[in-house]
Amino acid sequence: MLENRSVDVKNMIGNKDFFSREFLIWLWYMSELDQGHIKLDDKTSITVFIEDKLVLEELLGDQEDLFKGGVPSESPEAKYALQSGKIIKECKIKIIKGNASLSEQQFEWIFNFKATGFNISGIKLPSVDVKDYKEKLRERMFFLEELYDYLGALYKKFLNIRLDKPTWDNELLKIKEWIGND
Repeated sequence: MLENRSVDVKNMIGNKDFFSREFLIWLWYMSELDQGHIKLDDKTSITVFIEDKLVLEELLGDQEDLFKGGVPSESPEAKYALQSGKIIKECKIKIIKGNASLSEQQFEWIFNFKATGFNISGIKLPSVDVKDYKEKLRERMFFLEELYDYLGALYKKFLNIRLDKPTWDNELLKIKEWIGND
């Protein structure tokens, strides 16, 4: 009888959006610490911001709050939505590499991140000042790969914290304090 039951673990995890919503809350929290500067495990420094779109939803309900324009992640209403137990459904994220104040070339990636399915869309890559079509395509592909590398590194950093119970308990206390649920 048991052999007739089929359990699709990958589908179960996908339906529950395993960790992606916690990842987005953690990323929002990190974006407000140290002006969004995050040092990745390979010592690369990037800056992460929640851009001009933030959608929060009830975990077990149908109500959504959409915050658009300006910097919605800094609005008291968005923090209140977190305090009341809402979670991030979708947001627009900006990643910056380089520091203009240190005379470094700056590169920016902007994209939508949907927690459901861990999907990114609407990717805006850094501009490419190359005339040759093949070279331009090569540069754009390089920037796209770099974005995925940064996302992978951020997620790895999050999982290293999340999957270590004492570390996560400490991080969770800080996040709750940041939200205002201390």
